Amino acid sequence: MRSPPDDNVPSAASAPSPWSPLRIRVYRSLWIAGLVSNIGTFMHTVAAGWAMTSLTTSPTTVSLVQTAWTVPGFLLALHAGAFADVIDRRKVIITTQLVALVVAGGLGVLDITDHLTVTLLLAGTFVLSIALTLAGPAFMAFTPELVGLDELPRAVGLDSISRNVAQSAGPALAGVVIAASGPGAVFLVNAASFIGIVIVLRGYHSTAERSDAPRAINAAIRPGVQYFWQTPRLRRIAGRLVLTWGLTVSLTALLPIAARSNLNVSAGAFGLLSAAIGAGAVAAVWAMPRWKRSGGPDRIAFVAAVVWSAGVLLFAATDVLPVAIVGLVLAGAGTMGTLNTLFSNFIATPPSWVRGRVSSIAMLSTWLGASVGATAWGALGSATSVRTALLAAAAVNLAAVGAASTLWRIDPRP
Repeated sequence: MRSPPDDNVPSAASAPSPWSPLRIRVYRSLWIAGLVSNIGTFMHTVAAGWAMTSLTTSPTTVSLVQTAWTVPGFLLALHAGAFADVIDRRKVIITTQLVALVVAGGLGVLDITDHLTVTLLLAGTFVLSIALTLAGPAFMAFTPELVGLDELPRAVGLDSISRNVAQSAGPALAGVVIAASGPGAVFLVNAASFIGIVIVLRGYHSTAERSDAPRAINAAIRPGVQYFWQTPRLRRIAGRLVLTWGLTVSLTALLPIAARSNLNVSAGAFGLLSAAIGAGAVAAVWAMPRWKRSGGPDRIAFVAAVVWSAGVLLFAATDVLPVAIVGLVLAGAGTMGTLNTLFSNFIATPPSWVRGRVSSIAMLSTWLGASVGATAWGALGSATSVRTALLAAAAVNLAAVGAASTLWRIDPRP
């Protein structure tokens, strides 16, 4: 593993700080570029959902935007993790960012010129998700090389902050841009957001060791799958990740059409609704240490599920925008509380030699649940109504998580 240059490493005598990895020049540049890219990505997903509501009024078709976004993660999670170990990570990231830039820019041009169709929007979303799925594990594996093992826990925390800040700011900015210039402008902004990452990494030369044989990818996957299958605790948590995402994706899949049909909001207000979910997630990140002191993971996951269901019930039942925003803040906090608990316990279970490959199974579980759930809840919304589908999701979530807390307990460790 390549160590950061001596003049960029924080002094050993200085007190540890959550922000200390940012003293390392290359990591700081990449973190800032990644924050910009994350904001662009969240802006893009909001714009894609809004654009689809302009092309169709079918809840099933609108929910397919979320399906197109999640299916690549399900299909490619394991291979993406292996790619990060056997292929030059720098080249993987640069290539995927350039592909994402071209796809997002193409969608922007199509929308601005009134040539965007349902099929093109879904296809573009699918390809963009493929690029970002392949880049994800490479980014995660790249971080220790940039900051060193001592700073790694704080760097992981900073990456989480980046994502949650983007989840709050991105949708709000998207609403402003959509209201001013339409979804196409948002797609172009997202395309530009990938440029910073490419610039940073083009000037960085890695010396990390890796396999030169692409044929080792399938062989590298096998030990991780075997370890996962032989560890009951991991299987239980993975099952709960599938369940959680399959239920909570109902809100993000149906939010665009619910905003139009139930609340009759503008693009700007829709951005605020989407940002409310991110704001709730950020609040949950800061509250998690206190929650963890108050009970075990099963209790935390159940309480978080109650918070999510309460928020969705409130959102689905109201026609008043401020009340809907409160409901979405609660839902965002509940989602983050549940997923933070499940992910942290999943990643802490395997030993370090297999952790990366086993962790890709956690990604696979989330994408599987989201892919199936988005399609299923969209179909239910078409068969009944969006409000009925959301109310059903809230009720099923409480019952399912309650049962899982008893039948698929995270603790005690096996």
